[in-house]
Amino acid sequence: MKFTYFKFENFKGVESQTLDLSKNPDSKVFTLVGLNESGKTTILEAINYFAYKRETLNALKLESYEVEDIHNLIPINKRDNFNGAITIEAGIELDDKDIDEIRKAFLQKGISLAEYSKKIIYTQKYFFSNSLHQKEKDKRNWVYDFKGKTGRSRIAKPLENVNALTAHEIIIKRMPSILYFPNFLFEFPEKIYLSTTITDPKHLYFQTIIQDVLDSLNNETNIPEHLIARIESNDEKEKRNLNSLLGKMQRQLTEVIFSKWNQIFKKQLSKIEVILYTGSDDKGTFLEFNIKDDVDTYRIIERSLGFRWFFVYILLTQFRSYRKSYDNVFFLFDEPASNLHPSAQQELLKSFERLPKVLYTTHSHYLINPKWLENTFVIKNEAIDYDKEENFKSKNTDIRISKYREFAVNHPNQTSYFQPILEVLDYRPTNLELVGKVVISEGKNDFYTFNYIQEVILEKRDVLKFIPGTSSTNLGTLISLYLGWGTPFVVLLDADKAGNEQKQRYEEEYGLSVLDNLSSYKDIDSTWDNIETEKLFSKDELLQIQAKSYPLEKKYNKKLFNRSIQELYVKNEKCQLSVETIDKFEKVIAFLQKKIDVKKAG
Repeated sequence: MKFTYFKFENFKGVESQTLDLSKNPDSKVFTLVGLNESGKTTILEAINYFAYKRETLNALKLESYEVEDIHNLIPINKRDNFNGAITIEAGIELDDKDIDEIRKAFLQKGISLAEYSKKIIYTQKYFFSNSLHQKEKDKRNWVYDFKGKTGRSRIAKPLENVNALTAHEIIIKRMPSILYFPNFLFEFPEKIYLSTTITDPKHLYFQTIIQDVLDSLNNETNIPEHLIARIESNDEKEKRNLNSLLGKMQRQLTEVIFSKWNQIFKKQLSKIEVILYTGSDDKGTFLEFNIKDDVDTYRIIERSLGFRWFFVYILLTQFRSYRKSYDNVFFLFDEPASNLHPSAQQELLKSFERLPKVLYTTHSHYLINPKWLENTFVIKNEAIDYDKEENFKSKNTDIRISKYREFAVNHPNQTSYFQPILEVLDYRPTNLELVGKVVISEGKNDFYTFNYIQEVILEKRDVLKFIPGTSSTNLGTLISLYLGWGTPFVVLLDADKAGNEQKQRYEEEYGLSVLDNLSSYKDIDSTWDNIETEKLFSKDELLQIQAKSYPLEKKYNKKLFNRSIQELYVKNEKCQLSVETIDKFEKVIAFLQKKIDVKKAG
């Protein structure tokens, strides 16, 4: 079972918007991007307000997790006299196992499930009059198409009353848990009490986490029999059995948590491990988490803020996949890892793919995966004009949800709203590797175009490495570096006026040492006068490629064309090019390859 969409009406700054999660049915990770105050957090809060959740995180007392007063959800511009309803609607899709469970339940009632649809709509409405909540008028409504036959009846009838409730119960039981983490900064209990008499919600929650750890051992152990009973026992054999189990739990926790730490932070923590202490006091039996660092042992609360964030994130998410009871989770993360180093953010991003399903907000380009662009949404607050912030009026808050592709098409010039995506698409080299087959190009557009042609269109494995400059006038630093390193390189310049002028300037500036390194398109083909990279394509191909990302734009726009090339490259998506165009690019690549080979031989 999975959620296919959420629709919100009159929820804080959202008047009426839909978050469609159905375009890529197998997608696991969804991203919300937007500027500060754009409404990203509001979308997560609205999903978290979904009524039927198999579990909550209330016990953790996370800041900003709960809505304490429903009146705070009234749209700001309607608080003076709101006479309407706050609505949250969810689209739910059942899978074959869900249908089988419903069929079995009906058979026990003498009903044969004859017709059904896997699509379900659930709606919850909260009514207000004069801005006061009218709780008695609230509604929760299920819409689905189940029909069953009873006895020898040949007529399939809609399921009603108690039979409908049977379907509701099964759907609710199997519905994905929604776990919203506005942060991971909460007080980790010094002792986790295990006794069945414990009623404290926090300890009950952590008991499920400890059972997840036990399930990860795949040895059919559980808390009552293999922890509580052994902790309370005075039998020496049981104490040895307890120590054996604790040893396995410690090893598993250490391996899972600190292998992730080493992977994400690029630091090898070889002398650090998780240590578990057990005992009993007047509250009952307990388990205590500690960290042993070489010779010293610390409680979790005594470690740094960043360490605690990471420890809790791994403990609460990564062990979840081992849960043996039916489990299906939709994780919501608000600005995750914002306090981590950029490289750590990128590694953390990879961990999302191992979770059942994730929706997260970010304004960091380090937390954008270009391959997830189809699952990326731009959140925009229409009340804010970031070019004229003095015009912002909170009462006009109007949060809009747009798929990245649609937003980029409809608002090609409002790049500030999806700047993180553009930044991650831009090539930003962190270092220059001393490798052969290096071509210095005028800019990142040439970098993307030639990489796209080589790797996607021509499917070459041994490709020329393009290093982009910032313009034809600013290649001097790169030329100086490669001359100093003595590494073979070629500079490729457009054959337009600017390219010809800069070629002459570099020849005069660096003299004979670069004469054989500088090439323009006219050196490759004497007929290619005034040629730049884009002109290697036909006019129809320029529009065809541009239309891949901007179908509504009928005129060629160089910026939009190059942006579309970038996206085709990161998505590894081919487009149809003429033989003539492919021949032109192969001619350029062969020329540059020959120049490089001569340089290497020399």
